Amino acid sequence: MEIKQISGKSTAYVYDDIENYLTSVFLIEKKSKIYLIDTFCGSNSIKPIINEINKISQHKEVIVINTHFHWDHVWGNCSFKGRNIISHEMCRKLLDKFWEEQINKNSEYIFGEAEKHLPNITFKEKIIFEDDGIELFYSPGHTIDSISIFDHEEKILYVGDNLEKPIIYVESDDVDTYINTLKNYLSYNPKKIVASHTLEITKEDLLNTIKYLKSLQVNEEVKFESEYERKIHKENLKIVHKMCI
Repeated sequence: MEIKQISGKSTAYVYDDIENYLTSVFLIEKKSKIYLIDTFCGSNSIKPIINEINKISQHKEVIVINTHFHWDHVWGNCSFKGRNIISHEMCRKLLDKFWEEQINKNSEYIFGEAEKHLPNITFKEKIIFEDDGIELFYSPGHTIDSISIFDHEEKILYVGDNLEKPIIYVESDDVDTYINTLKNYLSYNPKKIVASHTLEITKEDLLNTIKYLKSLQVNEEVKFESEYERKIHKENLKIVHKMCI
């Protein structure tokens, strides 16, 4: 694990335990609360972050956020029993439905314990922590339950898996909704955009992703530099056009 400073108040814990992927968990210390975005893959993986929280928390409440239901973002939830864990209402439902299936399919990536522990606070559109300028809002795209977090004070947008380089994963054929989510990101005018698997996201990257999604909709030929990108693009085509490739 590598620790990278996103800003004076935000730290990324970057894990390389999953083959071919870097996955970040974000810790944001604010005036009244500490916010943890996602919990990675189990109790052992999250221990360094818990140690850091114990150092800085003092009398501050800790808020845990699940950006969406996928296993590499939620298996450390069990380390935060007694804490508030927030997600979209659909995230809790999907976690409850697919917890065991995700465990069975990806058990080699369980680090420590991954006991089922669901969010205890859910929302439909948005939650704003006014004292800290932290906004959680519904942003369906990569998954139907995806949420994003905007720090109004530092103008940092945390987008979960909705943006990723070199190519995004598409899990729904509702591409219009995905595009609308990305266009909505522009309305926040963020100074910095960070994603769970890519720390450096630019406005150009965002616009290029919108362009890619539009190309995907009409099955327009897209050229890629790597075999990895071509592979993911084929998977995206299967989802969007229900194709057998």
